[in-house]
Amino acid sequence: MTEELSKRVDDLHKRFDDLRTDISARLAEMIKRIDDTNKRIDDLRTDMNQRFADVNQTLRTSMWVVSGWFTFLTAGLAVSGFLRR
Repeated sequence: MTEELSKRVDDLHKRFDDLRTDISARLAEMIKRIDDTNKRIDDLRTDMNQRFADVNQTLRTSMWVVSGWFTFLTAGLAVSGFLRR
């Protein structure tokens, strides 16, 4: 009876060791997936920051062009108003 109980306890220890090994392997795979996901998110963030910088530069350039045209048109209207009189 005690030999059978000892065998069962040994089997339990082996099953726990197998389970522990399986859990460790799955956890390592999950950590690898999380690291891959973090890298993809970092790459995406870098790409998005560059795109926002490009859009910001385009808007800034457009603002200066529009401001320049308004200044030019205002000066042109002022000069034409003085020349009509």
